[in-house]
Amino acid sequence: RKRRRTDALAVGSCGSAELLDVAVIDGAGRVGLPLGLVLAELGHRVRLLDRDSAALETIRKGSLPFLEEKGLDLLTRCLAEFPDRLQISSDYSLVRECTVIIVTVGTPVDEHLNPDFTVGEAGVRALRPFLRDGQTLMLRSPVFPGTAERLAAKLKEEGLDVGVAFCPERLAEGRRVTELREVPQLLAGSSASALAHSRLLFGPLAVDLVELGLLEAEVAVLFLNAWRYVVLGTANQFYHIATSKGLDFGRVRKAIMHRYRRALGFPGAGLTAGPRLFKDNMQLAAYCRHTFSLGHAAMLVNETMPDCLLDQAKRELALSGRTLAGAKCGILGMAFKPDSDDGCESLAFKLRRLLSWEGAEVRCTDAHLHREDFVDAGSLIEWSDVVFVGCPHEGYKDLAFRDTQLVFDCWGALDHTQPTVNIEPGQPLRGDEAPLKVAIIGGAGHVGLPLSLVLADCGHHVFSVDVDRAKLDSIRAGKFPFLEAGGPELLTRCLKEFPERLTLTDQYSSVRECDIIIVTIGTPVDEHLNPCFSVIEACVKSLRPHLRNDGQTLVLRSTLFPGTSARVRAALEKGGLGGVGVSFCPERIAQGEALRELRELPQIVSGSSSAALAHAKALFGPLGVDLIELELQEAEAAKLFLNAWRYVVFGTANQFYHIATSKGLDFERIRSAIVDNYPRAAGFPRSGFTAGPCLFKDTMQLAAYCRHTFSLGHAAMLVNETMPDSVLELARRHLAQERRQLAGSRCGILGMAFKPDNDDLRESLAFKLRRLLLWEGAEVLCTDVYMRRDDFVDAARLLGRCDLIFVGCPHREYRQLTFDGRHQVFDCWGALGHHSLPIAAAAPLVAAAATTAATTTTAAVEVPAAAAPVAKRVAVA
Repeated sequence: RKRRRTDALAVGSCGSAELLDVAVIDGAGRVGLPLGLVLAELGHRVRLLDRDSAALETIRKGSLPFLEEKGLDLLTRCLAEFPDRLQISSDYSLVRECTVIIVTVGTPVDEHLNPDFTVGEAGVRALRPFLRDGQTLMLRSPVFPGTAERLAAKLKEEGLDVGVAFCPERLAEGRRVTELREVPQLLAGSSASALAHSRLLFGPLAVDLVELGLLEAEVAVLFLNAWRYVVLGTANQFYHIATSKGLDFGRVRKAIMHRYRRALGFPGAGLTAGPRLFKDNMQLAAYCRHTFSLGHAAMLVNETMPDCLLDQAKRELALSGRTLAGAKCGILGMAFKPDSDDGCESLAFKLRRLLSWEGAEVRCTDAHLHREDFVDAGSLIEWSDVVFVGCPHEGYKDLAFRDTQLVFDCWGALDHTQPTVNIEPGQPLRGDEAPLKVAIIGGAGHVGLPLSLVLADCGHHVFSVDVDRAKLDSIRAGKFPFLEAGGPELLTRCLKEFPERLTLTDQYSSVRECDIIIVTIGTPVDEHLNPCFSVIEACVKSLRPHLRNDGQTLVLRSTLFPGTSARVRAALEKGGLGGVGVSFCPERIAQGEALRELRELPQIVSGSSSAALAHAKALFGPLGVDLIELELQEAEAAKLFLNAWRYVVFGTANQFYHIATSKGLDFERIRSAIVDNYPRAAGFPRSGFTAGPCLFKDTMQLAAYCRHTFSLGHAAMLVNETMPDSVLELARRHLAQERRQLAGSRCGILGMAFKPDNDDLRESLAFKLRRLLLWEGAEVLCTDVYMRRDDFVDAARLLGRCDLIFVGCPHREYRQLTFDGRHQVFDCWGALGHHSLPIAAAAPLVAAAATTAATTTTAAVEVPAAAAPVAKRVAVA
């Protein structure tokens, strides 16, 4: 959603920015060197301090010790044009001369996956003799939450007036020089002077400076990296599932992603490794006493990706009676990420160990890592019988492989392994083209009615079949039975301009005269969270007497357990209806936006035969959208992968909400800081009640499909389903501080639908929240602007009666509500605008003599007014 920016009250005067003396510890490293060069270019006086004398000598000679985009050019400029601003040394006593000391060493994890504080503590002890009053010690790499405050307290105990800042680095390895000038910078300080130093240091970068508290900033970077780790782990678990079922995950993913905006951020599979994501994920887990179930599940998935590749290779070799023992195996790429020369924590090395353990002969190559035990790519391919892609560097994409070679590329990045998916543009009905006769079973429902109207509008003759006669009568009278953008208008037009194209009936016999029968009933899950096939079977059984055995097609539209389409086809054939084809064309439309999205979003189509596939294309082609062809089971899996991925992503945000509130932190404030102009957090969602008729059910279907080994899906289910409990616990803690309890409290729930701006209450967790509050002995009133029920009241009465307000569903109308001082509002969605975040626009650096920077002050932030930067609050809308 777009956010409103409003200027905050600013008090202060303008001044000139200071040139800072800066020491960068581990200044020859991948974090420190790019930062030091950029700060020197901006005008600061930088000391690059490092114990690695060889790396320092390399830098003095004008070379970089690692790959860094634009880094070599910048180093050359620094050495040639302003060498006085860049001092390269191993003498740590130079720290005494500096105002800001940047420490780029973070908190590692030990063999038990717990934070190891000794490394950071040893580093600070080494600096201790050179620290003086008035300095700021800035921590740059992720640390365990509480580290900065602990360090500030320790320095104070030792009698030092040294501030501590935490300004985390969130840059892509190999692109730090570029991204330092593009990515917003989080700032936090233990004192006003530490915060002011941080602003003076990073202000000249001309990026947003986002202020948080120390603990908030430490948690923010862990949330970000853990979220990315879980999201990547979800794609990897889908890869596990797909390959175990003989499916091509890359092909399924390509179909999901094609021009589908709700798949934004759906990653590919790969070996998720490196020095950050795993470590920060485990730091967060330790922070919440290892209750971060999604993080642990992602760790087990990501760390076993080499094992998954190994098993895949074993299965493939077994088909020809071979084993890995004695096989000639080559690994292309050994770095932890593409086009990098960093092998730190690379899982390609684990793959090599596993292959060697199996008795394979293994050779490795890397385009950027040069080691004595590596060979060149050409000789590796010529020698190998089996090739594994350990890291898909750009130079590997066009490599040619022998037809007899087995290539295993979990990344799906090589041209040799790129999946092919047939995608055709839809076309409107031509004047000489006969329209189809289409029956839609469940035609008065949320899925069936919008589809009926749009297909009729496109020229098809539609029979909307539904057993709910009252609803059919309402539709005949021109009344749309639920909220649907543009629905009443399109219904009126259909009834007025081409009524012959829309027949509303409760008779299944109308199916006999149709070319296509669309079934909008899917596979539900039972009380044990297993697929319940009886519903779809009963529907098909009731249709069977009315089907013709001469080329009709049964189109299954709602989510199905993989294999259901083939099972329905087999049942029809067994019943003497072999001439009826089966197609699965999943609906991927946002509820309430169906009329628009049916004409915008690509349609996945599949068929049990060429005739069934042709029917599906003829049905959806007039919508004018791309038609994406998949096999039946691929299409069924694609729908489950999409919805399960969204469910896990929402679950991750909800688990962060659990963690933040348990630590007394405001999750929405932290999330706002993370996503502000930060492209790698584009899909980072808000927390909230993740419910409704699709996501939970489809996640459990996928879990059942892989015999309940979908650990991330189960973890997400436990998180999402306990969000009402989490909100309840938060309310209990707040009341306990006032020596109150929920029993006897007057509680109001704003919004009871399962999603905002909707009138659908199916599976809404707001009702679970009501049950929990009633169980606690509270008096509970409910309201919803889109639903009228005898047990609901209007919002005004609810606010007048209740002092504890819970946001069950944040409809847009509720953003205008006014709460008074007696109201305590619990908004797990963070959507009513009660959260604000200071963000200051940065200013260019102005050289000046040593001055004391003037400050501009808001209620929550001190801003050095180098060139009158404007302090802004970002109100979350």
